[in-house]
Amino acid sequence: MSTATLESYAPFELITDADALGLATTTVSSPLGTCVAKHPARRASTRATLFLHGAAGSWTTWTPLLQAAAADRIDLGDVVVFDLPGWGAATLADTTVDDPVFAICSLVKDMAEELGYTEWDLVGHSLGGFIALHMASIWPQAVLSVGMVSGTTFSIINSVEHPVRHFRELPGFTMLWRVMQFLAALGPAGPALVRGIGAIGILRPATFPLFRHWRAVPRSQGRALAAEVRPRSFVTAASVTKGYDADAHWTRIECPVRATKGDRDVFVTQDDLNRLGRLLPSSVRTVIPDCGHFGAVERPRAVLQALGYSRA
Repeated sequence: MSTATLESYAPFELITDADALGLATTTVSSPLGTCVAKHPARRASTRATLFLHGAAGSWTTWTPLLQAAAADRIDLGDVVVFDLPGWGAATLADTTVDDPVFAICSLVKDMAEELGYTEWDLVGHSLGGFIALHMASIWPQAVLSVGMVSGTTFSIINSVEHPVRHFRELPGFTMLWRVMQFLAALGPAGPALVRGIGAIGILRPATFPLFRHWRAVPRSQGRALAAEVRPRSFVTAASVTKGYDADAHWTRIECPVRATKGDRDVFVTQDDLNRLGRLLPSSVRTVIPDCGHFGAVERPRAVLQALGYSRA
C-alpha cells in the first residue's frame, strides 16, 4: 500500500467542448441504450486508453486529468472518453436487459472496436472501475491493464445486496441510493426536483461528502454534478452490482491492476483496497491524501502518479 504525493487542490476546470481537446464524437446503440465516445479524429494505434466514468458523471469528469497529463507532457496514448448509457449525451432505454453488466461492457467493447482499437488500457472511476474489472475478467486478450480511481468494489456490492445489514460500511452511499430510488419513483418530477435544488444553491453543500474540500471544487464540476444527478440512471447503475460474485470473476484477471482511493472517500473503504489486494496480490493500491471520491478532479496529478503514468 502506498501514498501519493500532494499537489494543489482541484487545479483545473472541467472542459465540456470536445473540439477544444481535438476529439471527435461517435455513438453506438444497443438494447440497453446508447454509448457516446470522444476520441482522436485519426487513430494512431490499435491500442487505446479507455476512460470510463462513474454514476453521476460523464466524459467531462476526466478532463482535469487529461489537462494535467498534457501540462506535464505525459503520454496517455490514444485517449477515448465515454458517456455510458444514461449519462452525459448517452441515452438509457426504457426496456431492461437480462445481464446489465455484460450489456454495458459489450457496448464499451463495440465502441472500441468500431474505432479500430483491439487492445485497451482501462481507467475507471467509481462504477467505471467496476466495469473495467469485469471487462478484464472476460476479455483478458484485449484488456492490457486496469486503473481504478475510487472504483466500486466489495462494500457497494454488499450495500446494494443487503442495505440494512451492511449500512455501517457505506452509510453515505446507502442513504444517497435510497434518495435516488425515491426520486426515480417520481418519474420526470425527480430530475426536475434535483434541478430545482441546484438552482437555489443547496446541491453544492448537499454533495460535499463526495469531495474533500467542497468549497474549493471548480464551479464547472458543480454544474456538471447538478446535470448528472439523474435518479433513474443512478438507481440502474447501482442495481448492476446486485448479486455480483466479485471473487469468482476478478480472480480471472491476468493484467496489471492499480487501484486508488481518497483518504476521505465516502464510497470506498480501506477494507475494499485490502480485500482487492488479497484477491489480486500483484495489484498496486494507493491512498491519495486530502482527497475525496473524485480524485481525477481533486488530485489529478496524484492520480496519474498512482496509476503509473509519468513524463515520457
